[in-house]
Amino acid sequence: MSTTLREINPSAPFLSGPLTVIRNMYRRRRIVFNFIKRDIRLKYRNSSLGYFWSLLEPLLLSAVYFILFTIITDRPREDYALLVILGVISWTLFSRGLKSSISSLTHNEMMIKQVYLPREIFAVTSVGSNLVINSFSLFVAIPFIIYFDITLNQNLVLVPIGLLILSIMALGVGLMMAWINAINRDVEHFFAFVTRAGFFLSPVMWTIEMVPESGLQYALLNPVVVPITMIRNGLTGEDFSIELTWVAYSISFSILSFIIGSTFFKKMEPEVIKKI
Repeated sequence: MSTTLREINPSAPFLSGPLTVIRNMYRRRRIVFNFIKRDIRLKYRNSSLGYFWSLLEPLLLSAVYFILFTIITDRPREDYALLVILGVISWTLFSRGLKSSISSLTHNEMMIKQVYLPREIFAVTSVGSNLVINSFSLFVAIPFIIYFDITLNQNLVLVPIGLLILSIMALGVGLMMAWINAINRDVEHFFAFVTRAGFFLSPVMWTIEMVPESGLQYALLNPVVVPITMIRNGLTGEDFSIELTWVAYSISFSILSFIIGSTFFKKMEPEVIKKI
């Protein structure tokens, strides 16, 4: 009786990466869910306040930014504190998801050496856990919504759309850079700087309404502006005034980053794993 050896992690055909990632995640969805729960438990392990930190952390950060910005601007709008909180939560979702997915191979080096799993599972679960944590953090906005007597309306549907766009974008760019980072760790250090700089270039401390008309198109070139504004307007009930062209641009950037990221990740994965 003859047996043949089968390579368990062959290099994927160049254009099959996105479908391969989606198929692998569906087939191993229970593992994905368990890893997400594991990441959330580890984040708050040995903490007295536990999951309450998902509410307290954005509040504390927003308080610092609010005080600094009000000193600079003197008279911000009445509900500016709520806008800052929503901006902080949205940016935290993107920046932490991006950084954790970029380092997903290097930070799971021991597990990768011990057992075979589709390696993209580590990036997906890191983004997924950040999505769950930051979605829960949005509940901190409820007291402000009540205080400012905000009536939620149909714009609420923009919130999950914005969260999804940010998550897919973080995952796509993360997969694009994860295999390079496994070869050269300078990548994660560089993107740590990028996320710090991106904080000021994204509508965290400011809103799209604060941007002068002459600079609006340049601000909207930042693809996270649309989803962050979606999340804000969805919870404040304000009209979403960004043109559909820019919405399409942000969504396209998110999808394209996932396609390119997963394509190169699955193509380069077999060779890169040998160097870990």
